[in-house]
Amino acid sequence: MHKSIILLLPVFIAIALVITIFSGESLSILMGNHQRFAEIELEYESFSEGINTILYNDDGSINYTLRAEAQIQFTDNHLEVEKPFIKLFQNGESRWNIVADKGTVSNFNQAEQKIVELTGDVEIFGLDARGNKTKMSTEYLEIDLNNETLKTNRSIQLIAPNLQQSSEGMFASLKADEIIFYDEIRGFYENEHN
Repeated sequence: MHKSIILLLPVFIAIALVITIFSGESLSILMGNHQRFAEIELEYESFSEGINTILYNDDGSINYTLRAEAQIQFTDNHLEVEKPFIKLFQNGESRWNIVADKGTVSNFNQAEQKIVELTGDVEIFGLDARGNKTKMSTEYLEIDLNNETLKTNRSIQLIAPNLQQSSEGMFASLKADEIIFYDEIRGFYENEHN
C-alpha cells in the first residue's frame, strides 16, 4: 500500500504542474501559496560563473584569493560557491591552498568577520618555508580568513613528510603554524634515515 502511494506521488505532482502551467497560473505563484515551498525559497541578488576574487591586506599585499565555478549571492548576506579554490598568502607567498565541493561565506559584506564553511571532499595543501608539503583531508572545514584559522569537528587526516595522523576534530592557527588535534588521535611518525 505504502509503495503504491510513494510511486504515485511524483505523478500527482507532475499533473499539478501541468494543470498550473495550462491554467495560466505561474509556478512562482503556486510555490508562494504553498507554505512548505515558501519556507525553502531564498531570494538571491546575483549569480556568477567563473569568479576570481582577490582580497588584500591593509598594507596592499594579497591576503587570499577565491576562485569558484559559480557563486550565488543571497539577500540574507551570504554567498554560496561551487567548487571553491582558496589560496591563503603569508608574507606575499601562497602558503595554503584549499579546495572543496561547496562553500558558504557568511556576512560577506562585513570585512571584520569573514567566515567560510567548506563541505564535501575538502583538501588543504600547505608548503612550509623548507618546501615540505602537508595535506589534510576532511568533509567539513570552517575558515576564519581574518584570523587565519582553520577548524573542523569531523574526521580529518594529515599527511606530511614522515608523518601520518588522523583525529576527530582539529584547530589550526596558520599565523602561529600550529595544529591541535582533538579526539581519537591516531598516527605514526617515521624517522628519516641519513
